[in-house]
Amino acid sequence: MKIGLFTDTYRPSINGIVYVVDSTKKHLEELGHEVYIFCPARSIRPSKNALAFDEDDHIIRFPSIKGAFYDDYDTSIFFPPRVLRRIRELELDVIHFFTPGQVGLMGVYTAFKSDTPLVAQHCTDLREYVEHYRDGMLLPGLLALIALLPFAVKVDGKDLREIMKLYRPRRGRVEWNIDIVERMVTLVYSKCDAVVALSRKSKIQLESWQHADNYKYMVTLKPDGVTPLPASTKAEQKAFREQYGIAPDDELITFVGRLGAEKNLAMLIPVIEQVHAVHDKARLLFVGDFEYRETLESLAAASLSPDRITFTGALPREELGRVYDTSSVFAFPSLTDTQAWVLHEATHAGLPVVMIDPELSEVVFDDENGYIVPNDVSEFATAVTRILGDKKLQKRFGERSRELSGQFTEAGQIQKLEKVYETAVARHETKQFN
Repeated sequence: MKIGLFTDTYRPSINGIVYVVDSTKKHLEELGHEVYIFCPARSIRPSKNALAFDEDDHIIRFPSIKGAFYDDYDTSIFFPPRVLRRIRELELDVIHFFTPGQVGLMGVYTAFKSDTPLVAQHCTDLREYVEHYRDGMLLPGLLALIALLPFAVKVDGKDLREIMKLYRPRRGRVEWNIDIVERMVTLVYSKCDAVVALSRKSKIQLESWQHADNYKYMVTLKPDGVTPLPASTKAEQKAFREQYGIAPDDELITFVGRLGAEKNLAMLIPVIEQVHAVHDKARLLFVGDFEYRETLESLAAASLSPDRITFTGALPREELGRVYDTSSVFAFPSLTDTQAWVLHEATHAGLPVVMIDPELSEVVFDDENGYIVPNDVSEFATAVTRILGDKKLQKRFGERSRELSGQFTEAGQIQKLEKVYETAVARHETKQFN
């Protein structure tokens, strides 16, 4: 098959969606498919960036402006007719979009214009984002996306009435944002031939939004697979500790990921204060970067344990093996993720996990390979302390982590994605004859 992957975030950004898109392309190609990625250029001159990234002609970038709505978002600004012609000339068999932004909606638009089977992958919990960013600053961007819907999807009178309702101001901006997200996502996904949820959390959420009978769709639960990172050597672990001033006997409580405000990371500062009061060798490690890093560093400097908190900045994925292998516990306080690749990476490395979101991951289960706790500093700290204080428990949790993560390899999950594509094609053909 010829497959088009449409994403509003891609290299040089470092995040889970970027890894998923690259992994999907790689493994689909290994199965014999021809795969194209459509993404922002992070420049109004796509050809210049394509050369900088050393990309082949199967990665097609659209001109974009960085940070028009928020720092890590690229707003694609030009979709001339020749772009649509170029995509249609590829004669794609399936269009698969990861984000419902401008590029994602371009994929939706192309699918309807070219009568191509359409697959949606729900990668971002937009509802939690607008709930977290309560200043309402996302509203202009959401309203702009709504304006694109009649051009992106095949709409009827009922759809237009539904869209127009979204412009009706609500009592509060946050409530308005939430209503827009739920209704917009439901309308777009109802036009797709298949919808993929990466976690039970997302599947339940998407199904709960389908209030109107005419906006029903099936949701397939299929987490993305993750290939284990190569194990690091003792010498590499020693070098990593020395590079960041980590003592040989320090016990690392580690977070890996984008340092965004919506990920609830500030709670880890008082967590390390409480854990350090019991385990004097405990150290909190933040691996990643983004706009919230400066705030976290300020909180760390003002904390009771400023010398027990380390920031490494963003690291290439191929260097993360030594991070996980050097750590004792993986800490994941986020409530806004839809799967979290890093949980798979950490469990592949045999780490116990402490997290909050109970339906987020198929590789973490309470009291099997870690603890799932309420969104409470003391309970989170107690769980971490319990793991650090019991080496037998660490070992048991670590072994179970490897067992659970081993069920979700990249190659195995891509084969399941193939079946999703086949189902989408069959459904699309059925719709054509109805």
